[in-house]
Amino acid sequence: MSSFLFKRGFSSFFSERFRLSPVQENLNVIREELRQIGRGSVEFNSSFLRGIGLITLHNPERHNALSGKMMAELADIVDKLENITKDKTNSKEENDLVALILSGDGNTFCSGLDLSVAKSHIMTPENGKKMSSLMQDALLRFSRLPLISIAAIEGYALGGGAELTTACDHRCISATAKIRFVHVKMATTPGWGGGGRLINIIGKTKALRVLGASELLTGQQAYDIGYADIIAKNGETINKSKEFLDPYVYFSPKEGELNAERKMNSVKAVRGMKAIIAKANDSGAQRNYVRFEHALFCSLWGQGENLTELKKK
Repeated sequence: MSSFLFKRGFSSFFSERFRLSPVQENLNVIREELRQIGRGSVEFNSSFLRGIGLITLHNPERHNALSGKMMAELADIVDKLENITKDKTNSKEENDLVALILSGDGNTFCSGLDLSVAKSHIMTPENGKKMSSLMQDALLRFSRLPLISIAAIEGYALGGGAELTTACDHRCISATAKIRFVHVKMATTPGWGGGGRLINIIGKTKALRVLGASELLTGQQAYDIGYADIIAKNGETINKSKEFLDPYVYFSPKEGELNAERKMNSVKAVRGMKAIIAKANDSGAQRNYVRFEHALFCSLWGQGENLTELKKK
């Protein structure tokens, strides 16, 4: 296959913007509306390590819960990553990028949606639809990037925070971390596409238990059921994630070989391997399921029992 055909086919798959939402508003408009809501930030460092970028959720006062502003910034970063993988005026670090680490600032990953923001701005069914539309789109596009991703989970990953981890290819969890899909306790269902992704990770039966019973998973339990790929000591998930991603970046080191002497894997080949996996998961059934998950969330959010639970927070 010529390099021209490879590049054309490779980029065309990832240039598709598969938009899921039945909401009529343009997603860019929704993004700008949400950008005005709340504090915090999502930061991207393309030169964290050679071949590896770092995405950090930063909202320490709210345990890295996502505000509307952070959701918009996450979508911005996905846009940037899509452009990087299309070779659009990249830096050397960006041209070498094959992997990503998604982490939370400090000692916790993400406690989900910032409920202080939800109560003031996103408690209505209409605004819940907008939030779900943007986050499903951003996380779907993130999961389809030709870049290998790992979630470095410290502290808590709750609700939407747990959903974020399912958008990554791998998960590294600290021994003291806790995972919980708290949606049932909030009288709702996953709104960011995490339900279907969880099924793909641990299977239907285990996913039903984790979702339906809102089970609190320790690091060891998450590893035992296949949710997490590796366990790290408290505070070491980013370092362990770097080690885990290393074989994607470099050939296996020889004994006594210095890092500076190590040969990088072909960036196009590694990205191509991820493209194969992403394409295999891009089925009509999956698309229909994500639409169903969105519609179900929208039928519950901001009304009835969910509204009662939101007001308690």
